[in-house]
Amino acid sequence: MTTVELSREEIEAVCLAALTVHGAAAGNARPVARAIAMAEAAGNRVCGLYYLPIFCRHLAIGKVDGGAIPEVSARGVTVTVDARSGFAHPAIAAGTPALIDLARSNGLGAMAVRNSYNCLALGHHVHPLADAGLIGICVSNAPAAVAPPGAAAALFGTNPLAFAVPSKEGTPAILVDQSLSAVTKTEMILRRDRGEAIPAGWAQDRNGQPTTDAAIGLKGSLLPAGGRKGANVALLVEVLAAALTGSVLSTEASAFGNDEGGPPHVGQFLIAIDPGHFSAGRFSEAIDNLVASHEAAGVRLPGHSGRKQAVFVDADLWKKVRLLSEPEDTR
Repeated sequence: MTTVELSREEIEAVCLAALTVHGAAAGNARPVARAIAMAEAAGNRVCGLYYLPIFCRHLAIGKVDGGAIPEVSARGVTVTVDARSGFAHPAIAAGTPALIDLARSNGLGAMAVRNSYNCLALGHHVHPLADAGLIGICVSNAPAAVAPPGAAAALFGTNPLAFAVPSKEGTPAILVDQSLSAVTKTEMILRRDRGEAIPAGWAQDRNGQPTTDAAIGLKGSLLPAGGRKGANVALLVEVLAAALTGSVLSTEASAFGNDEGGPPHVGQFLIAIDPGHFSAGRFSEAIDNLVASHEAAGVRLPGHSGRKQAVFVDADLWKKVRLLSEPEDTR
């Protein structure tokens, strides 16, 4: 595979241009472009440029509304945001300042986002909460692709979960972002396209039988991480992100990866917690000790690792992305 070396800023600028050319308002496109570029810079290819052509296509056919203006309302310690069939990123960003204020004033706050779209890497959405000195938790449901143990059909999505824990330096001391499937659907597609086998335990066929063939697994269903225990956590995510927010269940959502159906209308649920309201001033010390104990054991906690200055992107994909960023009459 031939690659091209780029900066995160170059990637973000081209993504912003591509999204606006295909109908997204600049204010909506900007946080999406930033999230894609940050995912690429972190080496998270399955949440990066891979999705940009899909997003542009969905803008063109109306599967996502690039001009949607999120509707934010607050009551008590809760914030609700209606994404109105638009991108998840501007919807979550629109409600985050109120969420932070509520957590600081009351010790915690919760935010429900409904009628949303693919929110890519959830770590992107909890990072600002940790930057504000808060513990941030985010969950999202996704179109059904995962079958719990014993089921022959997919009943919930990859249903990712992320959390970030602040450090006294003002950056996350811990940042975890993971799907609750054994593998992401995007990784399965990439393996299929490369003709590579998948490990046992990633997927099953249409009859509920294990497979190591990515193409067969995509026609069947993914398997949950951690078997029944992982499936139970994914079920909790479904309750919080879909049922609680007033969004559609994973089994009702249109796919993120194709043009069939209308807007997916999935949901996200976020919780922000101010440690100062609970820990009697010992939180930072406890986190420092937690980090130190892991390092002493030879284990590094998942956390903020900084952003690479240079990113290596598949040359063919970059060519396709650059073409998407050009006005139609110049292509």
